[in-house]
Amino acid sequence: MNSQSVATRQAVAVLGAHGGAGVTTVTAFLDPATTGNAIELTPGSQLPLYYMPVLVAQSTAFGMKRAAEMLGNWHPDLPRPWLVVVRDAPMAPPRPAKYRLRAIGSRVLGVAEVPYLYRLRGVDSPAEALEYRAVSRAAERLRRRFNLPK
Repeated sequence: MNSQSVATRQAVAVLGAHGGAGVTTVTAFLDPATTGNAIELTPGSQLPLYYMPVLVAQSTAFGMKRAAEMLGNWHPDLPRPWLVVVRDAPMAPPRPAKYRLRAIGSRVLGVAEVPYLYRLRGVDSPAEALEYRAVSRAAERLRRRFNLPK
């Protein structure tokens, strides 16, 4: 790590509310240069000191249900997380997902959204998709939301 300590920079730890939520994609968007500004947490791992938790869920009824369950079991000693909702289709989320998102909104620091990005379907890794304009713009918007560097 460089001379800038983790305590003096914004850093996020990304965890999924469910399998296939988009954790790897969100982590790649938040830290495309893999500098450690965003790390992917595996289930059961501890939140590193000075890292802000970011919970990721798809914009489906199931995804929002799992996010609500995780937030309902969130340990009170942990910092309140952000929620990143990954759109799974090029249309509005279903009514149950919208309702659940409104219901859990007060349990998180904020909600950020990753739009549906068709280009992600045709690449071998999220990092590879960053060369496409729509994907790089979405990643930049997400980084700005978390005050993370390019």
